[in-house]
Amino acid sequence: MVFRPKALLLAGVVFMSTNVQAGFLSWKEIEKRFKQENLNLKALGHVECFFKKHESTVFRKKISFAEGSENRCSGDPEITIDSKRVFALIDYVAPSDEQRMFLVDRQTGEISKMAVAHGRYMAGMFNTKLSENKNSIRLARYFSNEINSNAPSSGFFVAGIDYEGKFGRSLVLHGLEEGINDNACERAVVIHKHAMVSTSGANILSSGCPMINKSYLNHVINILKAPEDADGSVVFIYGPREAAWETSSCEGNFNI
Repeated sequence: MVFRPKALLLAGVVFMSTNVQAGFLSWKEIEKRFKQENLNLKALGHVECFFKKHESTVFRKKISFAEGSENRCSGDPEITIDSKRVFALIDYVAPSDEQRMFLVDRQTGEISKMAVAHGRYMAGMFNTKLSENKNSIRLARYFSNEINSNAPSSGFFVAGIDYEGKFGRSLVLHGLEEGINDNACERAVVIHKHAMVSTSGANILSSGCPMINKSYLNHVINILKAPEDADGSVVFIYGPREAAWETSSCEGNFNI
């Protein structure tokens, strides 16, 4: 399905203003839509498991900055899934020359696809060959939660606030899994734009961030970001660790 920014923007505005909780399609129906689009059904099963198990869970935010300071990571130390209608799934097992980031509207069944870059880990910015402890532009093999690793992180996140960062408007991601992705906010692993990510593929490595095409950025952030006095949408990044999970499981090491 072709990405339709205007339609998604409208969906996001309605969702954020009314905080719709009812009227979602069944997971079977969403699975049917995934099959029609030839998308990753196993990854979808992990998302379904997460919503069923943790829809009302209160997670602990890892805050490494001074309490009360004004920065992207400060604020309420607890995270809940307040924005349930739309979730994002990033399939980092797929290569970067494919559209491998998906926004899924649980009420309408709309699935929007786009390209997304991954972190380089120990590789240089324009590294093109896969070698030990390096990610290539096309494939991600190495993931890390370590600060300054420049690696991608995988697992379950909840979107936070948007702010102006090095690459302009950016969306905070709060990692929910201890030792797996809970340093994401401090590492500034955020969704932002980059000129070398096209609508169909990524031609660059990031410093750990999911980077998307600039034409999609505002629509993605508007839909996923945290509403006022609440938390944002679920973002699930599917990597080799998650690919090894049992089908329909969600065995993350959650900060609860």
